[in-house]
Amino acid sequence: MNIPSDFIQDLPAREERLDFASATGIFTTISPDNLMLIGAAADRMRQARFGLRTTYVHNLQINPTNVCVRGCDFCGFAVLPGKAGGYSIPEHEIMATVAAANPSEVHIVGGLSHDWKFTRALALVKSLRQHFPALYIKSFTAVEMDWFAKTEKRPIEDILDAFTQAGLNAMPGGGAEMFSERIRAQHFRQKLSADDWLAVHEAAHRQGIPSNATMLYGMGETMAERITHLFRLRDLQDKTGGFVAFIPLAMQYGVNDSRELSPLENLHVVAMSRLLLDNVPHIKAYWPMIGIETAAALSFGADDLDGTLGLEKIAHASGAKTPERMAAEEMARVIRLAGFDPVERDGAYQAIDTRKCA
Repeated sequence: MNIPSDFIQDLPAREERLDFASATGIFTTISPDNLMLIGAAADRMRQARFGLRTTYVHNLQINPTNVCVRGCDFCGFAVLPGKAGGYSIPEHEIMATVAAANPSEVHIVGGLSHDWKFTRALALVKSLRQHFPALYIKSFTAVEMDWFAKTEKRPIEDILDAFTQAGLNAMPGGGAEMFSERIRAQHFRQKLSADDWLAVHEAAHRQGIPSNATMLYGMGETMAERITHLFRLRDLQDKTGGFVAFIPLAMQYGVNDSRELSPLENLHVVAMSRLLLDNVPHIKAYWPMIGIETAAALSFGADDLDGTLGLEKIAHASGAKTPERMAAEEMARVIRLAGFDPVERDGAYQAIDTRKCA
């Protein structure tokens, strides 16, 4: 399907949404010329919403344990129970780290471990809320919430309600990977199916819990599979309106693997995400996986650079070559170098200081 360039240029102003056939025609070719066209269209859509405003957050990623009963072949972070290299962080160390870092937001994601089941996870959220009343707590993916429900033999709604009562603000979007049964069977067959992942997020949204959404790309999926993933997220967002942000996650091939997705492909996914997910407010340029230099993604539809991410282990255990943390001042500098206005935000995307960073 040959899509005229003027059709692509007019995308931000068109009233009708892209359907699957048009999306396939526009995005299947990844070339410099095509990238410039869709990037410019995505940038116009982004600037119509946010102007040059680009946000970042002083946050802390906490990975309480890397012990996990599931085996996903792309994950360099998880360790099976009883194997060497597993860890579990004591609660007092987590609390001390949060107190020292003084973040606006914590992002808690770990493995599926019998040492970190529902009761302990719930107590951690409750303790964080008691000790840090203003902290924005974004914790536990759909995969973890499903694990808690199964091990407790309770409905997912009960689990979500308990976390809300304990002080949870939002859920992260991890664990979606790629909504393809073909890819799931090859790489993460023990993990939630697309239907199950979407069902957990729908339940969360209906209980007033906002969440993020993700897509892990670079596992050998087709462009049609990427587009299908985005359309399924768009469909759920039409029903619930609960997704706050979408984060494209570039595959990390391993510490000893020199393969790397190209900046061109990363920018293509960001632009495609902005143009297809017209109902999701924010698109992140997640620097730990696409690289700090890909702040250029801010000109291809992204409006948020995520956060400082101290203690992040998951991407880096799988071979990410980026720093493990980035100072807020450096994030502001990177945003400004890309030609945008940096604004520090809280977990709910509200500006902490509306003055432009010096």
